[in-house]
Amino acid sequence: MTTDAASRPDHNALGKAAFIVGLIGLILSFIPLIGFVSWILGPLAILFGLIALLRKSRSLAIAGIVTGVLTLYVCYGWIKGTQSLGEAMNKDAFNTSGETFDMANAPIIDATIKGIWKDVEGNKIAAGEKYGKHRLRFTKEVIQEFGGDASAPVVSFTGKTEDYLTHFVSASFAAKDGKEIGSLKKGARISFICEDIRETFGDGYSLGGCSLK
Repeated sequence: MTTDAASRPDHNALGKAAFIVGLIGLILSFIPLIGFVSWILGPLAILFGLIALLRKSRSLAIAGIVTGVLTLYVCYGWIKGTQSLGEAMNKDAFNTSGETFDMANAPIIDATIKGIWKDVEGNKIAAGEKYGKHRLRFTKEVIQEFGGDASAPVVSFTGKTEDYLTHFVSASFAAKDGKEIGSLKKGARISFICEDIRETFGDGYSLGGCSLK
């Protein structure tokens, strides 16, 4: 007795492979750290699925393509989410609306490094009302650390000390101040004006658009 080859079910092994690879990639894409593997599994699932579409029994091939696309979508979402978090953490602490201000001509108010830290930590909204849309003038603040280089000098000050941990506030200066800052030593006192305060990753703040008085 002979069997009609045309009546045999086409299991489409490549379609199954596409679905399995896509499903694994989709599951892994939700897991931090190891989810990067999904960047490989997603395209593979789509490739296997497209090839499998040329054969019979296309349901698993289509499922493989769908899971592959979803895998890449989730991976892309992780990247966008990470970028958004980074932007949020570096956003001007007192300009969360994203408005544009002419800070070069904004009014100047007196401030201290420790005073700003205390105010922002206590109530950011109230601190925003107090310091927002102003340039901040600091007088005789004590230098703790140096960073950057002559073209983009960075100076750190003590914002808060608790137990054995010291929290620093860094101030970024323009190249025109590089030479003078480079001649200073740790413990020296400087007076300067800054245009904004930004949150940094972790527990801290930084000052931008600073210039020596």
